[in-house]
Amino acid sequence: MSSYRRGRRFEYRVRDHLERLGYWVVRQSRSAFPDLIALKRGEILLVECRLRGRLKDAERKRLMELAERLGARPLLAYREGRRLILEELDGGSCSRS
Repeated sequence: MSSYRRGRRFEYRVRDHLERLGYWVVRQSRSAFPDLIALKRGEILLVECRLRGRLKDAERKRLMELAERLGARPLLAYREGRRLILEELDGGSCSRS
C-alpha cells in the first residue's frame, strides 16, 4: 500500500472518531493543510494527521497561527501502536481511543 493510501486511511479513521464524538468533519483532499476541520457548537478543531506523530517546526507554527486566527484548537493526530492519539499542540492531550 502506498504511503498516500496509508495516510488517507488514517485520516478517515480520525474523521470517523471525531464524528462519533459529535463533530461535523471535513477532510481536505490531496495534502491540503490542515488535513481535517472539525466543527461542533462553539468549537473548531484543526487536525493534522501523521502516522508517526511528527510535525516539522514550520508546520507546527503554521497550524498554531491558523488556529489562533480562527479561534480554533490545533490538534495533531497520530498512532501509538493501534491507539489513536489526538494531542492538542499547546502540549495537552485532548483524546485517546
